[in-house]
Amino acid sequence: MSPDVVPHTPRNRDGSWDSLTAEQQRVSARNMEIYAAMVDRMDQNIGRVIEALRASGELDNTVILFLADNGAEALDVETTGAEMLAARLKGADNGFDNRGAASSYITYGAGWAQAATAPSWLTKGYQSEGGTRAVAFVSGAGIPRREGAEAQFLSVADVAPTLLELAGVNPAETNVGGRAVRPITGRSWRAWLRNPKARVYDDTDGVGSELFGSRAYRQGNWKLTDVGDGVWRLFHIAHDPGETRDLSLLEPARSEALAEAWLRYARQVGVIAPDSIPYRP
Repeated sequence: MSPDVVPHTPRNRDGSWDSLTAEQQRVSARNMEIYAAMVDRMDQNIGRVIEALRASGELDNTVILFLADNGAEALDVETTGAEMLAARLKGADNGFDNRGAASSYITYGAGWAQAATAPSWLTKGYQSEGGTRAVAFVSGAGIPRREGAEAQFLSVADVAPTLLELAGVNPAETNVGGRAVRPITGRSWRAWLRNPKARVYDDTDGVGSELFGSRAYRQGNWKLTDVGDGVWRLFHIAHDPGETRDLSLLEPARSEALAEAWLRYARQVGVIAPDSIPYRP
């Protein structure tokens, strides 16, 4: 992102680094050492997969997609996640010397999670940018190498139609092997992967989402978001990716139209509002 992006003020339950005790800093630093080791191990093993593809002669016939599934995990095993993760924590040895071993079960907490999603708002579990904006890399057969990061909106729902079309399968097909299948709602990236000027979604396309009582509807660069408190907030993501300036009072007609679009989406896909929220880091 541009260095002039205004970051959202983090809701950091852990406080600043300097506010932590020496022991808390010691444990937090160890947690990040473990996280770094996990990233390194993942990188090594992705390399092994690529080398195996190269050795088999299939690397040039393969498309590789790497992506995260959501924003960073902010649950803390000792506080916000103690109840939800109780079964996994039972019998776990989270002593300092055992942290990172197979018999431990730890999370790195809200502070590091919010550092990971900065400058975005909030983390996993919310339909804010911090909960849904994720990094992705795609390369392989027939995909020209390009520099820089793509800024246009793309969705995880696009993955299936993209891979199907790259494999020569029509993603719009609703009858497979004599069996009726539901239509895929995502869009193929094939044209965009070959031409960076191509658009996957235009300014009239709308995409709805919901999770744990948090809702959002995006159309072009406009996004209406409810982080689970029942309040719709309107943001212009291109100008304000940190979701720091709620424009709902300045754009009441747009806010109302997007809220109505979300209701149509909810009826179409059968959204059922939860009776309780099991996950709220």
